[in-house]
Amino acid sequence: MSNQGKISVVVPAYNEEKDLHSSINIIYRYLTKLVGDKFEILIVENGSTDRTAEIARILEKELDNVKSYSLSSPSYGAAYRYGILQAKNEMVTLYPVDLAFSLDFIGRAFHLINKYPNTPIILGVRFHKKSEIDRPFIRILISKIHTMLVNFLIGTHYNDVDCLKAFQTVIAKKIIKHTIANGPFIEVELVYLLEKLGIKYLEIPLNHIEKEIARHPSYIIRSIMKNFVKLILFKLRLILS
Repeated sequence: MSNQGKISVVVPAYNEEKDLHSSINIIYRYLTKLVGDKFEILIVENGSTDRTAEIARILEKELDNVKSYSLSSPSYGAAYRYGILQAKNEMVTLYPVDLAFSLDFIGRAFHLINKYPNTPIILGVRFHKKSEIDRPFIRILISKIHTMLVNFLIGTHYNDVDCLKAFQTVIAKKIIKHTIANGPFIEVELVYLLEKLGIKYLEIPLNHIEKEIARHPSYIIRSIMKNFVKLILFKLRLILS
């Protein structure tokens, strides 16, 4: 059966027992309205210590076109890679369990990828003039500083590094094999590879709602420091190579 006109949505899940069932049902209903049954949702649980894996298996039994996978260790990067490599349809995108980003990105990206086949990647960016953001100020500031640092250190030109991404699946599978990060730094690897390989992309507005800081401030500070070190090491690897 042809995969044309179909969508794969990868949902990495780590300790998401509270929200996973309801969020997958919301995504499922949205995709059903958008493309009927021409989609798949790939839940990639990774090293959870709660009931996330069990709930993912329940969802696989309850809903057609939902598949669940479990990885042994917590790793957003590994879940990202695994999900994309499992995708069977024409377009693949990742979507977070917390549904903080507007779901309509999936439909808009799908329309654009079909309309402009020579632009195989759509980036949903939060700092577009038409985007709507409702987040704590500190989180907005951190995201903007991170994007500025990435652009400065590795010579990219993005509006938002940590953006949502939708790919022609065949392109995504080629790019993802060149990534090595186990954590969120995979987002930096991907945007670097897009420009290095000369792959065309289109940035479109993306709404982001995050009423409260989801993580403790100390966790955020540690994550910033870790990502900064990774960014410097990534820059050194680029220089040496």
